Amino acid sequence: MVDRKPNPTDAKTYYQQGNDYYEKGDYDKAIENYNMAILLNPVFSEAYFNRALSYYQLKNFDKSIADYTKSMELDPQNPIIYNNRGDAFYRKQDFQSAVKDYDKAIQLNPNYLKAFYNRGLSYASIEEYEKAVEDFTKVIKLKADFAEAYHLRGLAYEYAGSLQSAMADYEKALELNPELTEAKTHLESAKAKKDQEGKGGGEGGTADVKMLTKPNMTFNDVAGMTKMKEEIREAVVYPMRNPELARKYGKLGGGGILMYGPPGCGKTFIVKAAAGECQAGFINAKLSDLLDMYVGNTEKNIHKVFELARKNSPCLLFFDEVEAIGGRRDQQEGQQYMKMAVNQMLYEMDGVEANNSNVLIIAATNAPWDVDPALRRSGRFSKTIFIPAPDYESRVAMLKMYAKKRPLAPFIPFRFLGFTVTGYASADMKAIVDDASTIPWRQAFMGIEKKIEELTKGGMAKEQAEELAKKQVNQRPVTLGDFVVAIGKKRSSLPPWYEQAKKQIGKQEEVTMIDGKEHKKVTDSKMGPGEKEAFKDLLGIINNRSQWYYKIYITSIKEVTLVVLKIVVFFTEGGRIV
Repeated sequence: MVDRKPNPTDAKTYYQQGNDYYEKGDYDKAIENYNMAILLNPVFSEAYFNRALSYYQLKNFDKSIADYTKSMELDPQNPIIYNNRGDAFYRKQDFQSAVKDYDKAIQLNPNYLKAFYNRGLSYASIEEYEKAVEDFTKVIKLKADFAEAYHLRGLAYEYAGSLQSAMADYEKALELNPELTEAKTHLESAKAKKDQEGKGGGEGGTADVKMLTKPNMTFNDVAGMTKMKEEIREAVVYPMRNPELARKYGKLGGGGILMYGPPGCGKTFIVKAAAGECQAGFINAKLSDLLDMYVGNTEKNIHKVFELARKNSPCLLFFDEVEAIGGRRDQQEGQQYMKMAVNQMLYEMDGVEANNSNVLIIAATNAPWDVDPALRRSGRFSKTIFIPAPDYESRVAMLKMYAKKRPLAPFIPFRFLGFTVTGYASADMKAIVDDASTIPWRQAFMGIEKKIEELTKGGMAKEQAEELAKKQVNQRPVTLGDFVVAIGKKRSSLPPWYEQAKKQIGKQEEVTMIDGKEHKKVTDSKMGPGEKEAFKDLLGIINNRSQWYYKIYITSIKEVTLVVLKIVVFFTEGGRIV
């Protein structure tokens, strides 16, 4: 910004200076200059308007409204002023006043898309969903490819009870913008509600009761992870089985547990198993049940799910992908509604009226660095448990479990296969078993189809041909060779996550060339010492994985074992080369 010396008698100079500061995001300095402009020219409408914008950015909505009102008096035919003042009222949750301003903006400009859009949001917030539908319909007429408008109209239809229309709008929104994840989430939720209606499900409180379940699975259903199971037993299962004893020794005094680690490593699965071990109620608080784009509704949903857990104690309340609800407030610029959701989480966990006796709160995340630090303080998610990639024994157990119901050949050396998937997630191993099973299935399927074609060409009836083909075509079991082929094609899904984790909490090396010489600059992460301590297990793994000898070790184990297994396959499967 080029500094210009204000003319002490020139309001426009101060106004331009204020605009420059506004563009730089220095709203306090902008306001100072707009103050001078207004002092020198009390009827300077644009200065009032821009000062209102600055106050709005600083979340000082009362002063923003006052300035918009003054600007409106000086320029009463400007629809933008009415729309913007409506936005400020909306942020104050004064939806009736917001609607009046949007009405005036639309009266002055009958095709004012933004005013229709904002009025639709306001109507939805005061539960006048039919009017919200009308406004979003007008928005769509003005801009036919506006995916978010279809999504919002879908929400209004859903709240009005028109699930079929809601699903049609969600699908249209996704057709226009496949990346609109909220529309996808709401579409899945609407389909689930539609299915429930077909089964005679009720409305209202019934939906809440359905959130409360008692899982019929235990740690016996979780392959491997012996050390992790014992840690979770001590942190979750034992306190919930005998809450009075746990409370006596301070093991169940409120607060919760944050489980973090790479994706696909069984966090959600092991929490459900822990709930089964506890023989306690289990509430899986899904994002689709909590997040709501209407102001105040997300906080209400969070409160409702906590109340449901309290009324049904002992209970285990589980939040998956908690970073979507409890994300860092310092990184949510312009997302005031999400900051309010974080505040509600904090209040429910240790507020004055919070009574979470016999309620254990567990959250899981793949991005612990995105969880607000306030949620990890004492009394909240003060205990963290790192769920790492499966160790060797766990990998062997998982491969056996996933392959259990498949037709297997007599000789499958799972303990050797466990070496070839070092550094893989449990989800990767399930994919490997699926891919290995696909090979003989595909061969059998194509063989049967070919045989049916031959038999029908020879004059045999189709039904008889199908029956005979199934008997004559060899349906071989899944062999070691199939596993070797599948493992050779499948790479671990975890390295990208570790790279992301390193960027967020690890040290960064930046190499630059200056005068032909290589200069290496090492910068620390933005996390403070306290936050790093919370993630010391993950930091240790990141530092270990970045060492050259670790990479050689992992590659060598996999490749050497695969070579040995390929030789075994050659001699045991009739010279098969894989």
